[in-house]
Amino acid sequence: MKSLSFDNMAELYDETRIFDINCLNSALEYIVDRFPPERFRDVFYPGIGTGRIAIPLAERGYRITGVDISENMLSSLKKQLEQSKRHLNISFRKADVTRLPYKANSFDAIITVHLFYFIRDWEKAVDEIVRVVRNEGPFILMHTGTGMEIPFLNTRYKELCSEQGFKIPDFGVKSNKEVIDYLENLGYNAQWIRDRWKWTSHIRLDKALDYVRSRAYSFTTCTPDDIHSKVVNGLESELERDFGSLTYKVEIPNQIYLVIVSR
Repeated sequence: MKSLSFDNMAELYDETRIFDINCLNSALEYIVDRFPPERFRDVFYPGIGTGRIAIPLAERGYRITGVDISENMLSSLKKQLEQSKRHLNISFRKADVTRLPYKANSFDAIITVHLFYFIRDWEKAVDEIVRVVRNEGPFILMHTGTGMEIPFLNTRYKELCSEQGFKIPDFGVKSNKEVIDYLENLGYNAQWIRDRWKWTSHIRLDKALDYVRSRAYSFTTCTPDDIHSKVVNGLESELERDFGSLTYKVEIPNQIYLVIVSR
């Protein structure tokens, strides 16, 4: 599998990838102020998904063109656009980001959100993305936080899978820094914008575990059913032992950050 499709996760995607709306709005206004839609109108969004970031960008005046390999995610986006009370300038198609159906220098700017974690040939995807943006256009990588995930729960899931004899495969990069290092080697400059849009999430253990059980996250998709069931049951027992109740709320520090890459 060269890229991970979110077809099986589409139904739960938006509710598991929540963020602080005030932080998101502030981050988007930063983008608007720095790259106004009057000058950077045509924005390419590979991995557009359900449109959770594309829609608010379009509401701010950008013309968004997106691609995704997941039909179910794009169906969700289409439904939202059909139900919208205002016309939003968003177009999209099913396409592989490693083989983009666009000419060179087609767009004024690029935005990606959590994209390269799920593409095995991520260097090829980066090459394709920079090919279709005009030379002076920014390449914006956005991180929107960990949503409804509890990081130590994810780590323990992977450990228990390994104990059952199943190693969860890696698809793409482990962090955005790998992408940035690659781009800097190509002659690009990167500016990290962090610690501006921060909040603390309070997530109940049972809710987080239910999402893992429902395979709402990429790291659960390849686990065989029997191992997945054993691991989730084991997690439940451990959480009850360690916290006393699955209604316990865990505090998770979160933030939205941007990396702006340009020539």
